[in-house]
Amino acid sequence: MTPRYRYIALLDLDRPIENPLLILRIHGSREEMYVPSYGWERADPLCREWFVNVAITEARALRLLPDLLPTGPLEDRDPYPHALTRDAAEAFGTQWFYYAIETPEHPFDDPLTIVRQHYPSKYESSFTPGLVWKSGRVPGRRVQITSEDLDRLEQVLIRRVFGDADVHHYAIVNPLYPDVEHPAAIARVGPEGTQRFFRDDEWDTTNVVSDVRYGYCHGTLVPLGEQAAADLVERWRPHPDSSRMRHYAWLHDDGQPAAVVRAWVKDGGLYEESYRDGLWGGRRTQCVLDDPARRTEIDQATAERLGKILDGRESGGGPDDGRYNYFAIVDDEKEDVSAAHGLIRSWGGDRGTTHEEKFNSRIDRWRMCLTLYEIETARDDSYAIPISEEVAENLRKILLDHFAARSDGRTPEVPRPLGSWPGFGKVTLAQVDDRTLDSLRQVGDPAADAAVAELYELGEVDRANELLAGFSRNGDEVPEGLPPLLRRYFEEPPGLPEWADRDVIERGQGLWDRFAPHLATALYGYALPVRYGSAPRLRHTRLGMESARLLRDVLTDGGLLEPGGRGLLTVRKIRLLQATTRYHARSGAEDLPANQEDLAATVGTLSVCLPEGLKRLCTGRSERDRDDCFHIMSVVGHLMGVDRRLLPATYDDAVTLMDTIWQRGRTESTAGKELTAVLERRFRDALPRELGGVFSGVIRTLSRDELPDLLGVERLDLVAWLGFGGPITALAGLPAGSLDEHNVWTRTLSEVVGEALLDADREDWTLPTGP
Repeated sequence: MTPRYRYIALLDLDRPIENPLLILRIHGSREEMYVPSYGWERADPLCREWFVNVAITEARALRLLPDLLPTGPLEDRDPYPHALTRDAAEAFGTQWFYYAIETPEHPFDDPLTIVRQHYPSKYESSFTPGLVWKSGRVPGRRVQITSEDLDRLEQVLIRRVFGDADVHHYAIVNPLYPDVEHPAAIARVGPEGTQRFFRDDEWDTTNVVSDVRYGYCHGTLVPLGEQAAADLVERWRPHPDSSRMRHYAWLHDDGQPAAVVRAWVKDGGLYEESYRDGLWGGRRTQCVLDDPARRTEIDQATAERLGKILDGRESGGGPDDGRYNYFAIVDDEKEDVSAAHGLIRSWGGDRGTTHEEKFNSRIDRWRMCLTLYEIETARDDSYAIPISEEVAENLRKILLDHFAARSDGRTPEVPRPLGSWPGFGKVTLAQVDDRTLDSLRQVGDPAADAAVAELYELGEVDRANELLAGFSRNGDEVPEGLPPLLRRYFEEPPGLPEWADRDVIERGQGLWDRFAPHLATALYGYALPVRYGSAPRLRHTRLGMESARLLRDVLTDGGLLEPGGRGLLTVRKIRLLQATTRYHARSGAEDLPANQEDLAATVGTLSVCLPEGLKRLCTGRSERDRDDCFHIMSVVGHLMGVDRRLLPATYDDAVTLMDTIWQRGRTESTAGKELTAVLERRFRDALPRELGGVFSGVIRTLSRDELPDLLGVERLDLVAWLGFGGPITALAGLPAGSLDEHNVWTRTLSEVVGEALLDADREDWTLPTGP
């Protein structure tokens, strides 16, 4: 049986229907395009998104086929060059593009919904089941359409609600009058146009339905059947104060005014304007009445006085210490921040975001805004990515260059990457490039390597292990009988680096007493899995690093500072263990095992992931605890012989370096899955039988990206996960129902799991006798 095809003509903006670029035929999920002198072949799935789609009949398609001309490589064609160049030349003009969202259940001519996208802001809105346009992205296949198609398909979606009725009735509600039984207004759309019910049987012409639909005012359209509309008209009475002008101050968290707004109801829609530069104007995309906690009603005189004050200070005064928090505003939190469409700086309050300003590239100045607030309250579906001041300055220049290029009618140059956000910390400029990291993969640890080489060449490994077993504290005398180089290795340990802050180390060395079980859970449930995600490339530094012993020895009082502490000696032993890996490596290997990049990744995982995991597990950790832990682990990195270039000075710079290293090796691999399987057995062996399956829940709770899938961690069974509440409550000695609050559940789970893992920690630290 011959399949039944649908036919689509593809056009660019200046091409008539009688001269299409391509003709496609579609049957189910199969799409084919007609190639002159060849015939039908499978179409590029992006073709329909690149170009305007026009549905045509089979007869018309067959008539057009003989006149089609070869198109050349479609990817080299710019579908919109004339429109964008013209608009840019006219001083940063605007352009809208339209799409139908196609799914298996909703083909092109009966789409799931329709979408408008604005150039150059990338603002996007879709037609919702509530028959209004709302911002936000919609999943599904995008098919570009014309503005005429947009209007036609909008009516298709409206008919889904009203069927074949000639007149469509709506109750219009808004934040002031939200009751559908007594709405702000009743409207109808029919052959006589759009009308609002006035009184008795009188209807007046209005624009309120389209104003609400397209977001020119705030409100909701509630579709009504004919009988429901008649009943509501019969009992409806106007609200007595609906026409009153209201004035509001929009407040920051500290109670200071951020903006001044006036609002009024007209024909049922709620309209708003802001006071700026001495004038009322500018349609607001968010409604002041949606958040009563951040607004207060004021009179007109007060509103105008506050407006003048806000205009006068323009930048809000700025922070007293001159230090801002900076954010790149992006559409995708994983994209490079050089592609950001906005730059924000903020200050004030506990989180440093009470006051905020947005950089305006048109005037090269900062202006007050509510962007972070709108993102936080889901009024804007963009992402605010924290960035350093240096990255912010680079992004400011990019935004200025882009505006200048568009104003001149030029295509903006692609900027150099500034970095993407790994999910925590700030995006900072990379201090180490790939070439440097590649060169450091050939560098090891000369002092430890020489001592280990002598040890194996003399055949003294067993004797050394026996002597070192009793050598457990920094203050102990170095055992007699060690080979000369190994004895010198322990007699002349490196001191603390000159940049080490003894006060910070002393303060941070109380972290173990405060957070021991949580640190263990963060190590095994987050830091090590992150490391395993890059297992094929970073595979040689496991020895000594998969035990909480190192954490205990360097994060307890005196661990790195006192003669009797264990930290310095523990680090020295780990250096020997890593040196054995290099000693037994096969000659001619592409990379030196346990090389400098490996070592930096291991230490960095502890200095970055350990405090981040602790933050996700318990609320008692402060930012100072994070910085203290980072500083101590950086000192440990120095003591382990890590190159100074791979020991960043700040936590945020360390996050950037670690993300660079992880991404160089991040992939799904057999090695990563095998290491994770060993880690899961460690959990099962350490925990009571009733908690044997808790591993996947811990990993997926702490790792909120694709990492668990790369490591082959089972999907989280929510029923089983919640079922662990009883055993955890009992093991923690808490009454039933104590874990109802999420933070309490997470902290208690971490404590129970961490204590069990610590009790079972029995890693062998003896030097291996052979490869």
